[in-house]
Amino acid sequence: MAASIQANHKALIRQIQAAGVVGAGGAGFPTHVKLAAQVDTVIANGAECDPLLQCDQRLMEHHAAEIVRGLELAMAVTGAERGILALKEEYDGAVAALRRAMGDRPHLRLHLMESRYPAGDEFVLVYETTGRLVPESGLPLHVGCLVQNVQTLFNINRAAEGTPVTHRLLTVTGAVARPVTLWVPIGTAIGRVLAWAGGVQPPRWSGRTPADYAVVIGGPMMGRLAKSLDEPVTKTTSGLLILPRDNPVVRSLSRSRTAWVRRGMSTCDQCRDCTDLCPRHLLGHSLKPHEVMRAINYGLTRPADKVTAAVLCCECRLCEAYACPLGLSPMAYYQSIKAELRAQGWVNRVHKRADLTVHPMREYRLVPTKRLIARLGLGDWEEQVCPLDEEEYHPTQVTIPLRQHIGAAAQPVVGVGDVVAAGDLIAAMPEDTLGANVHTSIGGRVTMVSKEMITIEVR
Repeated sequence: MAASIQANHKALIRQIQAAGVVGAGGAGFPTHVKLAAQVDTVIANGAECDPLLQCDQRLMEHHAAEIVRGLELAMAVTGAERGILALKEEYDGAVAALRRAMGDRPHLRLHLMESRYPAGDEFVLVYETTGRLVPESGLPLHVGCLVQNVQTLFNINRAAEGTPVTHRLLTVTGAVARPVTLWVPIGTAIGRVLAWAGGVQPPRWSGRTPADYAVVIGGPMMGRLAKSLDEPVTKTTSGLLILPRDNPVVRSLSRSRTAWVRRGMSTCDQCRDCTDLCPRHLLGHSLKPHEVMRAINYGLTRPADKVTAAVLCCECRLCEAYACPLGLSPMAYYQSIKAELRAQGWVNRVHKRADLTVHPMREYRLVPTKRLIARLGLGDWEEQVCPLDEEEYHPTQVTIPLRQHIGAAAQPVVGVGDVVAAGDLIAAMPEDTLGANVHTSIGGRVTMVSKEMITIEVR
C-alpha cells in the first residue's frame, strides 16, 4: 500500500512538472522541485502582499474548491499533516468561499491576518501562522513548512487534471477605464491587456493625458516599471498598475541603483528608522540597514559581517518607500553588495543563525497597509474594486518567454512554420535541469523562435 501511494505521489509530481507549474507569487520557483520536500505543514498564501492587487482575493472568492484541492494535493505529496489557508480578514468574500470549500476537514484551517505589509512574505507568513522562525538564509522547509501561493495551488489542481499553465490571473488597476481582474493568455503584450481594461483613463479633474502615466508590472512595492507596452505577460505577472509619472512609486522605481547609493552617501543621518521597521530584523535576523549604510558611507570593511548581512534582505522596499524620513534606499545598498558578492564568488557561511528571538517591539512596528498606501500616494485607488472577469480573451499574437522561472531557460521543441494548438508544449527542460516547461497559450503558427522567446500568431 505504501509503495502504491508513493508511486501515485511521484506520478503527480511528474504531472506538475509536465504542466510547467511555477510559483505564481513572484519568484517563479519550479513547483515540482519545491514539492520534493517533506514537511508537516503546507501554507496557502493568500495574503496578497502588495497593495492594490486583487488577483489572489478574486481567485479565492470564485475558485476556492480548486485551491483547497490543490492544497490537499500538496499536502499528500509532502507528507504534511495540516494545511493552513492564510489570507487577510478583510477579504470577506474569499473567507466565506474558503469556509464553504473546506467544510469540516480537521486537517485544514483558516488563518486570518490583519492587513499589514509585508504580510505575504514567506518568513513573516510562517511566523504568523505557526510561530516558527525561519533561520537566516533559510527556507520555510527548514522549520517543517512549505508555502505556496493560492494561484500556484490552483495550477497544481489543474495539472493533476492534465491541464498545463497557459494563462495568468492578474489585476489591472489605477488610472484605467475598467479596473478588472482577468485571465490573460501568457505571452500577451501588456498594451493589449490595457486595451481589454478600457485603456488609460486619467481622472477628469487631473488635467493629465494618457502620456502622463507609467505602467508598473506587479505591485507598487515589489513591482517594476514596464520598459514598453510590448512586454509580455508571464506566469508571475500579478498585476498592471497605471500611475502618474510624478507619483512617488514611479519616481522611486525610475531612480537607478547608482543614484540611490550616491544620494544615501551624502544624506544618511543614521536615524535607524530603516532598521526599526525592517521585517527581517523584527524576526530576529542579524540585519541592521542603518549599520550597512554607515559602513559603506565611511568606506569601512570591518566588521565584514555588517556588510555581508545584505544577503538577508528580502527586498520588500519598506526601508526606502516607508521607513526613511529622508527618502533614501538602504535596499539599493543591499542590491549593490549582493551583486558584488556574486561577482566575487562569495559563499555565505556566516549568516546562518537559527537561534532567533523575535524583537519585543515587533507587534508595535508592523506597518498597516492603509498607512503604506497613503505614503505611496495611492489614496485615489485605495477603494477601487477590480472584479473577476472570466471571459476568454484571444490575442492574435503572443510572444512567450522561455525563462519565466528560476533556473535555466526552457529549450524550444518547435520551429518556425510549425502549427500548434493551445496548450501544446513549445519548450521543454532538459533532464536534471532546474526550470519549467513552457506551453503555448493560443493556437496558431510559430513565426519566431530564439533562445529567449517564441512568437505565435493566429493563422
